[in-house]
Amino acid sequence: MCSRARILLHLSDIHLASGPAWRHHGVDPQARLTQVLGQARQGPRPDLVLVTGDIAHDEGAAVYQRFRREIRTLGAPVQVLPGNHDVPAAFTEAYPAADGAVGFAAERWVGPWRVLSLDSQIPGEVPGRLGDEQLRWLEAALAAAPRAPTLVALHHAPVAIGTPWLDAHRVADGTALLACLERNPQVRAVLFGHVHQAVDRATEAGIRLLATPAVTVQFQPGSQRFAVAADEPPALRWLTLETDGAIETVLQQPAGEGGRA
Repeated sequence: MCSRARILLHLSDIHLASGPAWRHHGVDPQARLTQVLGQARQGPRPDLVLVTGDIAHDEGAAVYQRFRREIRTLGAPVQVLPGNHDVPAAFTEAYPAADGAVGFAAERWVGPWRVLSLDSQIPGEVPGRLGDEQLRWLEAALAAAPRAPTLVALHHAPVAIGTPWLDAHRVADGTALLACLERNPQVRAVLFGHVHQAVDRATEAGIRLLATPAVTVQFQPGSQRFAVAADEPPALRWLTLETDGAIETVLQQPAGEGGRA
């Protein structure tokens, strides 16, 4: 068995649209995606690219197909989750749900590491929810491999992050999610998006909570009401998954202005 560390690349919140004139709060998402993928190609080839939702901004199938083509230029396996802006029918066409799973819940092995992806989307709504059926699926999945170091991924934040207007849109059953994870010591981290800012903290049980800033525009941390951090660039997160279960991670921001209208 190969004993090398594995590399995971985390991206989130792309917000692509079909029209070339589309701007997301003054930012060109396509230009930023091109910038981020160019930066990623300068790094190591990842063992997995994880994209935690909002690939499209309320758009249809053509946007997902374009994203599929572009993300494949990294030459790595890709795991994609839906976010609140993703259109269920178009997303399903591009990324069919896993057989036997609940919604888009899925399992992916990355060497000795296990990545469990969850579907926190409530179609047509901004906040998230996992639901009892998916939480039972997660509990059973964790019980099936109690010794494998595990990452759990979803779109919405599982906890309040200290930005009040965003905290109102977190996963409604996040307390139940964390209780499930904390019963399973093999869980090392939770990766999420939605908040358009960096988060790196740990629960009392030592589970690391990691949000990656958006490929598109960033939100102002700590703001009471919706506010854009106009000068913040896009970002990507690299994770090194060690064979002993440790995680090293670094955020990378591409050089150059990129995507500002």
